[in-house]
Amino acid sequence: MKNTRQLFLFFLLLLGLAVTAVSVAAHGDEILLRADPEDGAALAQSPTQVTTWFSNELDTSSTLQVFNLAGEPVDNGDGGVDLNDPDHATMIVSLPPLDEGVYLVQWTAVLLDGDTVSGAFTFGVGQAGAAASQLPAATAADTTAENSGGIPTSILIGAGIGAILIAGLIGFAVARSRQKA
Repeated sequence: MKNTRQLFLFFLLLLGLAVTAVSVAAHGDEILLRADPEDGAALAQSPTQVTTWFSNELDTSSTLQVFNLAGEPVDNGDGGVDLNDPDHATMIVSLPPLDEGVYLVQWTAVLLDGDTVSGAFTFGVGQAGAAASQLPAATAADTTAENSGGIPTSILIGAGIGAILIAGLIGFAVARSRQKA
């Protein structure tokens, strides 16, 4: 009876660890801390650059681009990790003077461990800039993460948690059957 209770408590511990891992994984992909201009910003005049700040150090292969709503690039083609940032956690792209309209910023952050996280957000310039705040927030919804093997990180985490829970259940069942024998 004592062994069954200990195994049950061990299984509850495994379940708690799994729930904690899922919670951490759900927030782990949120590496974009802030941006200037902010997502949905309505600006009176064209910004000279877009700057993004991340929670992790970035590999220099990370990219930052700005597009008009027709999908054409409108930045100066120099978007990437700010090498003047000692933490290498900032990306900057310079902009020519932008016409009135709504613009899409797309970023791909390559982390030092090889994982890739990408996302997008919008801002607007001039009278049409108010339309940017009407668009759905793209940062959270369009953020995806992959490891160096190309498999989404959330799938790997889910598979690992599932394996831990199955192993715990098998161990619990084996221990109960030995106890009854």
